[in-house]
Amino acid sequence: MEPTSTRLRGFLRKPTPERVKAAGAAEFMHLSDDEATMYAGVLKGVLSNLDRLDELSFNHAPLKWTTRDPGRRPTPEEDPFNAFVRRCLVQGAADGPLAGVRFGAKDNLAVAGVPLTNGSRVAPYAPTQDAVSVERLLDAGATLVGKLNLDDFSSSGTGESAFFAPARNPHDRTRSAGGSSGGSGSAVASGHVDLALGVDQGGSARIPASFNGVVSLKATHGAIPSAGVTHMDHSIDYVCPIARTVRMTAIATDVLTGHDDRDPQWVRGANEPTHCVDALDAGVAGMTIAVVQEACDPALCDPDVLTNFERSLTALEEAGATITRVSIPLWKDAWAIETALLCTLAWAMNQSNGIGFGHRGVVDENRSHAFALTRKLEADEFAPFYKVWLLAGRYLQDEYHGTMYAKAQNLRYALTQQVEAALSGATLLAMPTTPQVAPTLLQAPEPEDVILGRGTTMVTNTAPTNLTGHPSLAVPTGRDRDGLPTSVQLVGGLFADAVTFAAGAVVEAAFGTLTPPDLPIGQADDLTVQVDVEMS
Repeated sequence: MEPTSTRLRGFLRKPTPERVKAAGAAEFMHLSDDEATMYAGVLKGVLSNLDRLDELSFNHAPLKWTTRDPGRRPTPEEDPFNAFVRRCLVQGAADGPLAGVRFGAKDNLAVAGVPLTNGSRVAPYAPTQDAVSVERLLDAGATLVGKLNLDDFSSSGTGESAFFAPARNPHDRTRSAGGSSGGSGSAVASGHVDLALGVDQGGSARIPASFNGVVSLKATHGAIPSAGVTHMDHSIDYVCPIARTVRMTAIATDVLTGHDDRDPQWVRGANEPTHCVDALDAGVAGMTIAVVQEACDPALCDPDVLTNFERSLTALEEAGATITRVSIPLWKDAWAIETALLCTLAWAMNQSNGIGFGHRGVVDENRSHAFALTRKLEADEFAPFYKVWLLAGRYLQDEYHGTMYAKAQNLRYALTQQVEAALSGATLLAMPTTPQVAPTLLQAPEPEDVILGRGTTMVTNTAPTNLTGHPSLAVPTGRDRDGLPTSVQLVGGLFADAVTFAAGAVVEAAFGTLTPPDLPIGQADDLTVQVDVEMS
């Protein structure tokens, strides 16, 4: 047997009978004084065994890319659309499929040595490891140039909850850049980065893509590792590439996808890297593309959004696709289902200090400790929407004993089956990405405006596939009468991510890419530069 540690302090504190009694009461036990004393003795032995954990060590993989500058907050002149939380620099590989590409990462993704804020006023934490998605882009030759603005703790969809103030839409500075990955969409559309990473739990990457006139893929669940994300829940977290073109998004997807042992997600089936670039020239001849009727309700969608959506269907049809219509009855109820899930899952993630009770991969222990301190010392500074989830989660568990969570899980399963049934007769599903264009930013929004207002309608067509796991590609479909971007969403079968790009390329060929008007001098010219990247 190995000798015990020679350290003199730092052992786990053993509970007193009084502390045991309080813990029991929190778990609805009514312990007598004698029982509390007995259990305190038992727990002393159990926790003494756990002291062994402090004598064992887990060595994280060495940091691959060590040439980095943690940077600083940019000035307004450097960041005219408020898309960045921090300008920084991390150099990746000298060559690769993304050599020469500048990218930014939403500031809920870990970058070693760079403070991570989650768009909040709570104390930031500087990770010691890169998120797997960040690491993979660096491996492919890209250069990280900044951490990007977001809604406070990713908890709404317009940017108005961001502690650093909302990112601005380059097509109209008075409009929302979307959320929660608003800085990611704005930075790509304005040309400050060629590629961005967003994180999507209900549309948080596709909504900014739609509002800013750029492209984003929410891949099949588990296809892109989520290790290094500030998680909401491992079953609805998605790291998403955002770029101006379908091609750049496809290249990034192929770089990002594939198994990693550090990933906390649970994936059913193979998880090999995608080959989306290979599908870009495949076309849509012979495909059947089914329009989801519930997603195109005129009472839900702006007229110009529907007009441009129909134009995208015409382009697909002229390229050889067959357009049909299909009903998915639970589609319109997806946000209600996800709300019930988020109330429980975000609360549970909070209870686990940001780890998640179903975690399968590698954990940053220091980050979990930092989260725990934030939760206990700075919870009053949490965003209103996040507070609602935590309060509702506790209330529903205490008063309804898990029944609403159980119902939501069953309805999630039913929705997944309905989407699978629709795809059994179609190659892809199609609908507007967001029912409306980017809304005007409120000057002084109240919590109710952010929580109960327009943020709950923009997720109508994005939230369903966060629940079902299906790949969903957002592609611009032109502009409305006020010059604001509109977008189509193409949904494929599980692990059929490449098929969405075949159709996305057809839509892009019909509408082109969107350049915002009145960009600062020199910036519009940058947008015309096409980085010549080919998959090796």
